[in-house]
Amino acid sequence: MTEGPGGDAGDAVEGKLAFALSGGGARAAYQTGVLCHIGERLPRLRIPLLTGVSAGAINVGFLASYRGDFRQATRALRRRWLSLTSEEVLRTNPTSLLKVGVRLGGSLLGGGSGLSPEFRSLVDTAPLRSFIERNLVMGAIGERIGAGFIEAIGLTAMSYQTGRAVLFVQGESLSRPGPSSSHYRLVRTNISVDHILASASIPLLFPAVKLGQQYYGDGSFRTAAPLAPAIHLGADRIFTISARYRRSALEARQPDTTRYPPPARVLGLLLNSVFLDTLDWDAAALRRINHLVGNLPPEVTERQGLRHVDLLILRPSRDIGRLAREFEIELPRALRFLVRGLGTQGIRNADFLSYLLFESEYIRALVELGEADAETNWDRIEAFLT
Repeated sequence: MTEGPGGDAGDAVEGKLAFALSGGGARAAYQTGVLCHIGERLPRLRIPLLTGVSAGAINVGFLASYRGDFRQATRALRRRWLSLTSEEVLRTNPTSLLKVGVRLGGSLLGGGSGLSPEFRSLVDTAPLRSFIERNLVMGAIGERIGAGFIEAIGLTAMSYQTGRAVLFVQGESLSRPGPSSSHYRLVRTNISVDHILASASIPLLFPAVKLGQQYYGDGSFRTAAPLAPAIHLGADRIFTISARYRRSALEARQPDTTRYPPPARVLGLLLNSVFLDTLDWDAAALRRINHLVGNLPPEVTERQGLRHVDLLILRPSRDIGRLAREFEIELPRALRFLVRGLGTQGIRNADFLSYLLFESEYIRALVELGEADAETNWDRIEAFLT
């Protein structure tokens, strides 16, 4: 489904366009399907501003660095996602998972002594680094900015040292004031593989990434306003893709489990609150600001630095968490054994699993769902983007 909380997305819209892609682990494959359908319909589409966080940062990095038009870029992005397996994102062999378990147990039982092993993450994502390095030419981002294909790219990460969200920006088109919040700062830099990995490193689950003298993790965990980076870069209209299926009142009343909530259910809700809820909250805030701007004199809004920003959100027509339940059997045996130990078998909605299920059949189902939803809603999408 589509929403236009910043205005009527069916009306003609003007101003600088931004794509703001949020996170969600394997759920970001749904974004790819939507983007690919847009690329087929609008092969020469120019997107001046690209912002991303978490897995959305990987998609943004690919679009910003690909030497080709939008159709070619999205087709290539689709191919990369469809070639993915869990082994190309994280090490899933029994030996690697056992080592992680030993380090975690030793760290907990060591009581902080210097003899206890240092715990860093639940999984080893060295394969993901190799995958990104093989498929993204980071030096091409500067070339494409210089040639005018894009104006700026912004990726959000969280500093473990300061607890602040940091927006890393490459580009010279910053036409709006930067963030002034004590929890949010802007850093101009050349985007690298490390910036992408830092933005996508889910705390505790994935290892932190060192940039300069600080360690960084997934920016979604300290970003209450995922649309803010695009607005700070000067966007007047934002297209974004949510991974949240909007349930009916009847669906919302159905319990996911009737027994004591297993860890998989708790973890799934925590991840949903980070990756799904914040976009809805920010969209609601943008709706209120647009209403305020529409009722204030222009001199007041200019003095306060307020402006109207159009927004279009595309949502999946199926519950991705429930869809993931159908593909659990595709996980590598050792990883499947681990997640089942967290209680995935006792719940109807596999939200936690949906973030980790980097298996080809599930990825293909998400990509095809994104393509179908984009086609269904094409009239509104086309009106907004063109």
